[in-house]
Amino acid sequence: MNVLPEALAADLRTLLGESADVSADEAARKAATKDFSWVSPIIHGTIPRTLPDAVVTVRSAEAVRKLARYAHQHRIPLTARGKGTSNYGQIIPLARGIMVDFQCLTGEIELHDGTVTALAGTTWHELNAFLDTTGRELAMFPTTLNSTVAGYVGGGAGGPGSIEHGFNHEGFVQRLTVVPVTNEAEPVELCFPATTPHVHAFGTTGLITRVGLRTVPARERTAVFASVPGLDAGAAMALEILRFSPAPQILAVTEPELAALFPEDPGFEPGRTNLRAVVTVEQAGAVREIVERGGGAVSGVRADAVRYLATFINNHTTVRAKARRPELFHVLVRGNGILGKRGLIAEAFPDATVQLEGIRGPGGPCLMARILAPHRDDAAVHAGMDRLRAEELFVDSPHSWVVSENLPPRWAEADRFDPGGLLNPGKLPRH
Repeated sequence: MNVLPEALAADLRTLLGESADVSADEAARKAATKDFSWVSPIIHGTIPRTLPDAVVTVRSAEAVRKLARYAHQHRIPLTARGKGTSNYGQIIPLARGIMVDFQCLTGEIELHDGTVTALAGTTWHELNAFLDTTGRELAMFPTTLNSTVAGYVGGGAGGPGSIEHGFNHEGFVQRLTVVPVTNEAEPVELCFPATTPHVHAFGTTGLITRVGLRTVPARERTAVFASVPGLDAGAAMALEILRFSPAPQILAVTEPELAALFPEDPGFEPGRTNLRAVVTVEQAGAVREIVERGGGAVSGVRADAVRYLATFINNHTTVRAKARRPELFHVLVRGNGILGKRGLIAEAFPDATVQLEGIRGPGGPCLMARILAPHRDDAAVHAGMDRLRAEELFVDSPHSWVVSENLPPRWAEADRFDPGGLLNPGKLPRH
């Protein structure tokens, strides 16, 4: 269907009525294609950018069904959007069509048998506020708490809590309501593990309208700040802390050059490698003992900083650093194999600074290196990643805008829920 944006918008307004807002204004269409993919200079500089013909902000699940049916009948691409906090260009359309904005699809939050369910546009702030009165907490959550639940399920991977409970696709997403882009557009209820192919699929396997997430009994936690002699010493301490039961919710070790880019805080001692952990109140003393035995010093223990420290891990770290040094990019290396190889990092990425972060690997809790360095050219970034891969290290590149993992099950779900290939075309490669 090739029509002018205003004609399409008029058609959609007639179809959807008050259940959605429709705009073909150029400024609105441009705004809807912006996300946080500028954290990668490679994505920012090379991803094709296509304006949608219209932006539809849905307010009901029925509006999603009508839109899915309409798109199928008229062969119009659909790209789903939450709050636009994605870092990998997930919501930047490669084809024209309709941008479906889900941030106003909100309503009642419910808790049953340990699973909290909410509509797609619900924010993590809202989920946490609801759970604060129940004695339960999310098994994990993203570092950007104003993002939407469906946006993070479709585009995210890990966050605070992942050291203990794993990543998004590993049982955290217990239930999904998915609307297929078909003539019937009849919603399908999925339960884990059938939810897994839809997680981190960049919205290519169906339109998610409701999410059910795993919760666990709430724990009383505190944040521990410490300064340590150096990266290797901090890594040794971190490996001890990772053996705690329960595992820390957050754990990071940051070199002084990177910590200097963070906002001033009494917990960050200038010029020193910084260690930060979010643990149970009962574990704070054990963290202190480990730090002091390793030649470090605890600079603060603050319960009010638990959620604050969530903004100093994962890609939030890169966003904070780039606010002070826009030329930086990052590369991720998962697993303890990177430990003790600071010289190799410097060889692969000159002038790099490093943060180690606790994650969960195939064998249990481990560390990941977040390497930040000045971007000189794209070829140098790829060469540096290849240098690390040559040492058989697991390099997780943040510089691609297509789905790259678990493709066969995602293809099967895309065939089932999007037989016309209309959902975020170009983001699910088929080889």
